Amino acid sequence: MNKIIGKVAATEKAPTTIDEFYFWTDKIRILHPFDVVKAEHINSSITYGIIEEISHITDAASYLTSYISSDFGDVSFKANTDRIGMNFVKAKVLGNTENIYTPVLDGSKVSLANGEEVQVALGLDEIKNPLPAGYLEMYEGDDKVTLPVNFNSHFLIGPEGSHLNISGISGLAAKTSYSMFLLKAIQYKYLNKIDIKPDDTVAFVIFNVKGRDLLAIDEKNNELCDNDKNIYKMLELDELPFKNVKYFYPHSNADHPNTYANKNDVKYQIDQNRAYKYKYIYEYDKDSLELLFSNIDDPTGTMDSIIN
Repeated sequence: MNKIIGKVAATEKAPTTIDEFYFWTDKIRILHPFDVVKAEHINSSITYGIIEEISHITDAASYLTSYISSDFGDVSFKANTDRIGMNFVKAKVLGNTENIYTPVLDGSKVSLANGEEVQVALGLDEIKNPLPAGYLEMYEGDDKVTLPVNFNSHFLIGPEGSHLNISGISGLAAKTSYSMFLLKAIQYKYLNKIDIKPDDTVAFVIFNVKGRDLLAIDEKNNELCDNDKNIYKMLELDELPFKNVKYFYPHSNADHPNTYANKNDVKYQIDQNRAYKYKYIYEYDKDSLELLFSNIDDPTGTMDSIIN
């Protein structure tokens, strides 16, 4: 049974609409933006909403009232009685189980959604060609809901695929980690032919600009904790490293290629036929010189004449 956390409040100044509704809840109830809630609606239907704003209100008429009641600004003063207070929450309507989009009525009970209901509300239950993209966590304590999130793999790779933008703060390696997670998920699906046509294959070309970070992607991570392993299990993935990996290091006249990788690691990879040295040779690559300098700003045509 879902836990009821409040009731819809429709006021003269803040009515419920087909797009949003407000509800009050206990001031100590912990909710987060983007949590999914559900409200009872007409014809025994359920309207799902996603939390956008959480506000706290008391019976104080103004900030001056609060200041005066603290003995005119004494921060150590303890009042004899607490003010009446509550939280009110703004929720954006996601949908209705019976496609009824009239405003939710005042006094309707609001409760937390379970995992299955969250999937329905967010449209995660009808993803075709599923590819693990991560997971969602909602609520706190015993009410916590954790569920996987999938992409439609055909929209990410293949002839119907587009591209994926990953944004974030520089220097945390979070964007790189997420990129590698997605690539690992794709490889796992294709190697194990899970929801994949028998003749379909996939390959990745990774241009490494991350120093040593991406020069051991075929080595097992022995530092994964049980919680991380449980997440992989929930996403129906294994926690093993990449398979069929080949490294290409810039050629050098010295024994050690021009790379940030450890010398012993590179030697081991070469001995295992997992690494190779590469270089550009004019006879083989002269027809590609134009591509090599294609993004060079050359207003006077100097580079163009040299290439010719």
